Amino acid sequence: IFYANLPWRLPVSTTRALIIYGSVYGYTEQYATWLAEDLRALPQAPEVETVPAAKVTPEQAEAADVVVIGGSDYGGFPTEAPLRKKIVPLLLPKRKRTAFFTVSFTGEYSKDLLNKAVAKSYTAELTEGQPVAHLRGGIKWSELSLTHKAALKGPVRAWLAAKPNPNEGIQQMLDCYGTKGADYTNRASLEPFAQEVAKLI
Repeated sequence: IFYANLPWRLPVSTTRALIIYGSVYGYTEQYATWLAEDLRALPQAPEVETVPAAKVTPEQAEAADVVVIGGSDYGGFPTEAPLRKKIVPLLLPKRKRTAFFTVSFTGEYSKDLLNKAVAKSYTAELTEGQPVAHLRGGIKWSELSLTHKAALKGPVRAWLAAKPNPNEGIQQMLDCYGTKGADYTNRASLEPFAQEVAKLI
């Protein structure tokens, strides 16, 4: 470039990517960390910041060019109630480049339900046509809160067991009852979503 040898250079515009995550047991935070690493490894790497949903500020959302929102799924709702109230309204009028991911035990096996949960949580206007991924986490029975443990061993288990033709994800969840749990986090499964987010940079 002609100005390469000059004592000054024109300012380079850097894209800012903000990854906001809601994580209860660490699985969603792990995927957010992996995604940040993947984006920083791009040839024209953006500035990447990861922040828990409970701590994100309007100023961070305003400054970002690309906003990725990830949440663990519990009962059909991603875990970022504070985010929906204070950040999502800021993203709508700005037409930010956005992407979304959920983390649950069944992941893509529950794709239809999770797509509806994402649209309902963040509004269809903000999510329509944007990259969305549903990734798999896990269960560690020893780490579950009493509330989650009671729900999973009670109504959730009964609902799963009542399904006449359980898919593989549901069967794996049923199989993990009576064990220490199961972990289906997989960095490779994040790659297609990371590639879609990279196109927004």
